[in-house]
Amino acid sequence: MSNTNQSVPFTTFLYKHHIELGAHMGLFAGWWMPIYYHSALEEHKAVRENAGIFDLCHMGQFFVEGPQAAEWLNGILTNDLSVLNDGQSQYNLLLTDSGGIIDDLLLYRINSTSYLLVVNASVADKDYSLFHRFLPQQGVTLTDNRHKWGCIAIQGPQSWAIVKKVFGLDPLPKHTLKKIIFEKQFLYIASTGYTGETGAELFFPAAIASLIWTRLLEEGKIIHLLPCGLASRNILRLEASLPLNGIDLREDKNPWEAELDKAVCLSKPYTFPGKFALVQLKNTFQDLLVAFTAKDIMCPQPRTGSPIFFMGEKRGEVTSGVWSPSLGRVIGMGYIHKFCATVGNTIEIEIRDKRYPFLIQKKPLYRKGSSHS
Repeated sequence: MSNTNQSVPFTTFLYKHHIELGAHMGLFAGWWMPIYYHSALEEHKAVRENAGIFDLCHMGQFFVEGPQAAEWLNGILTNDLSVLNDGQSQYNLLLTDSGGIIDDLLLYRINSTSYLLVVNASVADKDYSLFHRFLPQQGVTLTDNRHKWGCIAIQGPQSWAIVKKVFGLDPLPKHTLKKIIFEKQFLYIASTGYTGETGAELFFPAAIASLIWTRLLEEGKIIHLLPCGLASRNILRLEASLPLNGIDLREDKNPWEAELDKAVCLSKPYTFPGKFALVQLKNTFQDLLVAFTAKDIMCPQPRTGSPIFFMGEKRGEVTSGVWSPSLGRVIGMGYIHKFCATVGNTIEIEIRDKRYPFLIQKKPLYRKGSSHS
């Protein structure tokens, strides 16, 4: 992070590399980020067929350590940490007292007294303030490493071949984390991602950010590894029906509506923020976050907030929409009344004052190795 003035956009540790590569830069969550280099579609293709590399240094990284770390985290996050072994990851939520989604995040158990939290950039400050507010006087330490650590994701069917060349590491089982030594520095490599493809996410001290980025690109040339921006990442995650915090996930929506039951454990003996509200909401929530595809391949792309109609009546609104190269048509996600949200139902979305037919689909829309809805 090269700028600590909150009124001015941040730049990541890899900013100079993006400029040298001719990236088209844009603002995202207060950061200057590469939107695309040559073409979002070309970068999308690289990830689906070979491999792509993403700068994720804008993501927040918090380290939680101490003899009470697991118990403390279990009293704040929605999932049950007790099921994790060393080196495993878990999808979690941070909620308001009323059950709304503040953030979705990944938690990695390094060992029984040490955890890594990777949070979304747009709410990293809010997350940290909330964690800090609950911090006990002893037994737990919370370290904000956004100024000191970075993250790079390498995704695609050839990603682990490149990782092995650079780090000498064979593919890890899904959702696991491993600590390694590289150039006399330690870093973590996780078998996680946000694209629907196999891949790795690397967490490392800022001092070796440029070295890792450069080495991966050099070793990846032979299999056409491409640097990728946020535009292709958005297409990839929507094809995989992965929600985006702040767009698909919001404080006015709860985990039941977002279909994130997998991230919630009401039976654990800990009272996390929003737990009591979720018990009440489980039988009373109104909407569901559905995935959909356009019936007409020439259909334009809906925008966030575009109204959704079912049998002539407005029943919801679009959260995300994009043209999908893998499916060959416009796709998206949105909230619709749960009684209209059956897979196979035809809905209409109003785009530029005209309604277009869409089909509610089972998630994910894209599955590795397939190119059909």
